[in-house]
Amino acid sequence: MVSHIYQQQAKREWDRARRKAFWAELRADFGGQDRQILNFDQIADRFELSNAFYEGVKRIPLNKIVGSVGRYQDFTDAFLPTTAAMEERWRNIATLYLDATSGGVPPIAAYQVGDTYFVRDGNHRVSVANQLDMVDIEAYIWHYPESVVGLAAGINIDLALLETERQAFLDQTQIDLLRPAHNIRLTAPEGYNTILGQIIYYQYALSQIDGEEISYPDAVTAWYDMRYEVTEQVIEQSGIMKSFPNRTLTDFYIWIIRRHWELY
Repeated sequence: MVSHIYQQQAKREWDRARRKAFWAELRADFGGQDRQILNFDQIADRFELSNAFYEGVKRIPLNKIVGSVGRYQDFTDAFLPTTAAMEERWRNIATLYLDATSGGVPPIAAYQVGDTYFVRDGNHRVSVANQLDMVDIEAYIWHYPESVVGLAAGINIDLALLETERQAFLDQTQIDLLRPAHNIRLTAPEGYNTILGQIIYYQYALSQIDGEEISYPDAVTAWYDMRYEVTEQVIEQSGIMKSFPNRTLTDFYIWIIRRHWELY
């Protein structure tokens, strides 16, 4: 009798989850938003993830689980079930969660990337736990040490890659400390690496001119003052940015230096 009560409650939770999934899909369709969780394989490829190491079992926040290995199409970005085909398994897991005498469910398996997690095994358990308003879940964790920032469910992968590049650029150059008023920001990947290359060139060139080694921070400020800021002012005065409202001055700076010889 007690088991039957939990099964009925699990059925009600399933119906609620499917209704929420329906409205989430409807909003996504009309709002032009990506309703799915992130595809781990795409993340691993774009960020060149490798050599995860096992960290053991720990409890992880459910709101930090943003994707899945292989099952990303089966759940919305809130881990709501998108198909009726998973009902039986979902309800069985919900019954185990609801019945305190059941012994619960085993930990999920997950990959950690940055401060976010991707489900390797246990997508249904995560979905049920979210529906039951749980805060965290027990998981076997394999951690990728690569620095990746900006990941969140439904985010554009290029934007996450761009944010990772930007953070690496800021960490290396310390431009926020050296020139706090700077407005260096790109809307497309790879440009930050181009700037880092220019700074290395300035360090070499100035060292040759002065006959002594120029420090990296001095090279950063020399590049900013002598090259970037001057070019930025010319671009701004030209008024050309009015024709490109979705781009930044730094975007156009990168375009100019990459086409320097053509323009010359």
